[in-house]
Amino acid sequence: MLMRSTGPCLLLKFLCLAAWCVAPAQDVAMKPHVSSLGTRFAAVPGTTVQFAIWETRLSEWNEFLRQQKHPWSYKPHFEQTPEHPVVGVNLQDAVAFCNWLTETEREKKLIDRSQVYRLPTPDEWDAAVGLARGRKKAGVTAEDRLRDDRIYPWGESWPPPPKTANLAEGEIPGHDDGYPHTAPVGSFAPSAEGLFDLAGNVWEWTQPVEIRATPTGVLRGGSWAYFRAECLASGYQYVVPTDLRAATIGFRVVFDDKRRTASLLAALNSEKTREVEERMKSLAESRKVDSKAIEELRAKMTGSGKDDGLPDPASLKPAAADGSTFLNALGMRFVPLDETNRTLICATETSVRDYDTWLKEAGRGWPQKPSFLLGGEHPAAGVSWEDATAFCAWLTERDRATKLIPATAAYRLPSDAEWSLAAGLKNETGSNPAERHLGDKTHYPWTTKPDDWKPGTLAVNLDATKIPGTGDSYSYTAPVNSTTPNALGLHEMGGNVAEWCADAWPGAPEERVIRGGSWLGWDKDALLTSARAHALKNATRSDLGFRCLLDLGKP
Repeated sequence: MLMRSTGPCLLLKFLCLAAWCVAPAQDVAMKPHVSSLGTRFAAVPGTTVQFAIWETRLSEWNEFLRQQKHPWSYKPHFEQTPEHPVVGVNLQDAVAFCNWLTETEREKKLIDRSQVYRLPTPDEWDAAVGLARGRKKAGVTAEDRLRDDRIYPWGESWPPPPKTANLAEGEIPGHDDGYPHTAPVGSFAPSAEGLFDLAGNVWEWTQPVEIRATPTGVLRGGSWAYFRAECLASGYQYVVPTDLRAATIGFRVVFDDKRRTASLLAALNSEKTREVEERMKSLAESRKVDSKAIEELRAKMTGSGKDDGLPDPASLKPAAADGSTFLNALGMRFVPLDETNRTLICATETSVRDYDTWLKEAGRGWPQKPSFLLGGEHPAAGVSWEDATAFCAWLTERDRATKLIPATAAYRLPSDAEWSLAAGLKNETGSNPAERHLGDKTHYPWTTKPDDWKPGTLAVNLDATKIPGTGDSYSYTAPVNSTTPNALGLHEMGGNVAEWCADAWPGAPEERVIRGGSWLGWDKDALLTSARAHALKNATRSDLGFRCLLDLGKP
């Protein structure tokens, strides 16, 4: 089973830098971290994060369940103490725990806004287990690659030495670890950096570094039930569905201090230090303006002001036949897409406030709402294509009934070709989205200069820490109108959340096209305007939302 990368899936911003090049800075700056739950963290060469020295314990998980009321009721078929690793968690469960711990400690002022807990990336896990490809990044030799292919967390010997790890007893000749199922964390010898159970005990979820078109995740490290040599190798990646819960699956977290990441980036390239400082200064100055506007919006949405954030009904005008800018009752602003003036596209991605209005009127829930906090003006995420289409149908009926739009008009998702036009990409070749995928290698939603492709400050909400010399104010999604609009007046065509389109993916009638980067995006090719992804129409992701188009119909 293979993973197809298209741009995190579920998940969080981070940066893996060549920290080994600035070892003195790492030694001085990195004080061993301890979480409020008592978990100790240790630095790992080749990364800028600190790893939890053990897998997440049942005691920590139970505290999360007690405080967060997270829906989870898995019970393994064996007994565990609070010091055993939690099992039966899927990828979303693990991410929810990380987000809860981050927000809880921020509220207690134990960590600041630049610090987060998250899952390790596959590259970081490579570094933690001692693979050359994880620790060296550049300059990996053929000998290094050969060793990476045959090494285990304990060395190059097979079978593993006695009492090395909690593996499948009775299945490996001569191996007896004393535990038929999970073992308390820290029961076996740690790695050189002090990390326990990098081999065995439970499989550990990793955080994908890019958006994936298929709902699969990667587990690392083996478990108490595994015995095959190839599955216990340090480099082995176990690809499974992200919603899988099993008695062999748990996770460990890492602590990421983004300020330290930024300082290491400057140390790695001193010539760009001045440029980074200037950009961050500009960002800080711009942030003063944004924060006031955001506070006003927050006041509106929480009811602390008289205004509910919606336009005055008396000020609304029906959609004009000439296709001029239109404001609907939800405050969604639509602008002409082309010279026909018969199609108008929303200037922003559909917001949480707008999506919540539909859910309440329709009596529906939002089971896949991302676990990180979303304000009303942030984009709705965790939304399937089917739900996005249903929202458009509801909005059509609503605005037809109030005569804001004519009976011939309808809201819908933009087609693949319409999305390209909205993002400024014209004259694409190819008869379908698959043929047009990556056909243009020069255009980004914010520039047509491939040699200078990096977005400017406040241009788009991406994983800025992974793109040297850029920056944004947001760890997750941003309010839908936070960034500089494009020539049509559209915000976030290249980031914040990826967006569903109406088209089916060629050869896959149950899948739909996805366009645009997201807050997890950083890869240069995946951020091209011509880049496409696709997923099942009932799929949901924490970085996937939608934008509405108003089709006025034939004149």
